[in-house]
Amino acid sequence: MNMKSIFAAAAMCGAVVAFANTETAKPKVDMSPEAQYKRTGGQLIKKGTFTGKVAFIDTQDAVPFEVAQKIAKLLADTVEINVVAEKSAKGKPEELLKASGATVAVVVVNDDTTPAMLLAPEDRWGVVNVAKLVGDLPSDKAKDKFRPTRAGKEMVRAFSLLCGGGSSQFPGNMMNAPTLRQLDLTVDTIPMDMVGYYQEFLKPLGVTPKEYTTYKRACREGWAPTPTNDVQKAIWEKVHQLPDKPMKIEFDPKTDK
Repeated sequence: MNMKSIFAAAAMCGAVVAFANTETAKPKVDMSPEAQYKRTGGQLIKKGTFTGKVAFIDTQDAVPFEVAQKIAKLLADTVEINVVAEKSAKGKPEELLKASGATVAVVVVNDDTTPAMLLAPEDRWGVVNVAKLVGDLPSDKAKDKFRPTRAGKEMVRAFSLLCGGGSSQFPGNMMNAPTLRQLDLTVDTIPMDMVGYYQEFLKPLGVTPKEYTTYKRACREGWAPTPTNDVQKAIWEKVHQLPDKPMKIEFDPKTDK
């Protein structure tokens, strides 16, 4: 066989392979957000998850309430559990915890007697005293500047210790600050190794993270809420549609005795 014949045979084989690949290629699935939503009806918080509550109960006015709200949102978004900030009159921590209905509570106070942080892990509450967070600073101006940020970070530390988190394997975060001055140098983020600790520690107490499922699956399992749009309505109707030909049960006297 000469070279010309060899090249012709190779080209023919290539054409056959290309044709075969074209014939067996599977149609592409549209993975765009719009197409996925149309197929599934969107995501819902799975029934039986996102239970319990951790509360920051603010009983003082030296630090704005917005600080507690910011910390609660940071933890809620990062750990994906129910964390809230609540304003309250002064009271005993255990009574405030009970009145809140929370599973775990960090009470924020401003007094001359309570330590900077007081924890009662077995009782599921802790206290952060903002008055004791700025005693090392030389002037009122410095105290006013650092009190809010220190208070917020101390709230996170109290939460962490109450909820199963200790020091992190990553440097430069609030969990590893040995002094209040070092706390000033840390960043306002939750180390990722803490997230798993919190979730595992809180699960036996009834505080669980969000788990997502689709609207279609919720319909099939029988707990989906009423449809709120045409896509969900179509999925609802399809799942709940009765069969065109119901199954017939016939009696056979020979076998059904």
